[in-house]
This record gives sequence, structure tokens and C-alpha cells, in this order.
Amino acid sequence: MKKCTSLFVILFTALLFIQGSYSQNNTTVRGVKLSYDKKKHVMTLTTSHKIMYTNDYDLDVCIELHKGHALKMVMNGITYSMTEPYFKHIGHTREMGWAFSTTQPKGLKTIIENYIYQFSDIQPGEEYIITVSNVCDDEYISSEEKGSIVIN
Repeated sequence: MKKCTSLFVILFTALLFIQGSYSQNNTTVRGVKLSYDKKKHVMTLTTSHKIMYTNDYDLDVCIELHKGHALKMVMNGITYSMTEPYFKHIGHTREMGWAFSTTQPKGLKTIIENYIYQFSDIQPGEEYIITVSNVCDDEYISSEEKGSIVIN
């Protein structure tokens, strides 16, 4: 029994190490990739035209980055953010054009407008939570998915 318990602890620790090592450098949520380059000390957010495309005129795609925690509450079916995002990119592309609004931190470098952003003010030990969702009529949130990376 003691041997089985020891083996389980070793396997569990190895699994956590492998998962932690992989997930701390990058994560992908609904096709939006957030990655950290340890050599350059920059974090990059990458999305595409396909991910931001919608044919519903009342629907936008929202990408938010939060440092440390992302608190939200729902009242009467409407979701409210309790914390300000570190970065927020909301909008859409359609056949006839595009519309985006971006709230960004100081020092953000735009690689490709509306699709690739690079953050250079990243500190070790910080956790970044990425949330990708659909927002209808600027109120109703659906298809929300989250991921995170820890900078080390």
C-alpha cells in the first residue's frame, strides 16, 4: 500500500510539473493565443480575422486580459465586470468592414493592428487571465472561455 501511495504521489507530481511547464508559456482560448517569450521578456496576444468574424450585426467578440484575477457578477441576466481589465479588445469583422475598440496598457506594441499585440511590461510571478466571449448588444455575454499563464 505504501508503495502504491508513493508511486501515485510521484506520478501526480510529474503530471503537475509537465502541465505547469507547458501551460505557463502559452495558452489558446477559442483560437486566441497568449504566449510568453522568456528570452525577450515579452508576452504576445495573437488573433485572426476568422476568429473576430461575425455575421450578426448585434454581436461582437471580446478579448480581455486580467492580471491576477477576473471577477464578474450576473444580475438580471446581465454580466458585470468587478475588475478593470489590463487589456480589452472588442469588435468584429464582417463582409463590409470592421469595427474595434481597444483599451490597452502603456507600452503595448501593435504588431498587426486589431490582430497581434505585444506586451513588454511583464513581471515575473504575475498571472494573466485571458477571457474570450461573444457580447450581444453591449450587455449579454455568451460562449465565454478562459485560460491563463503564469510568468516565471
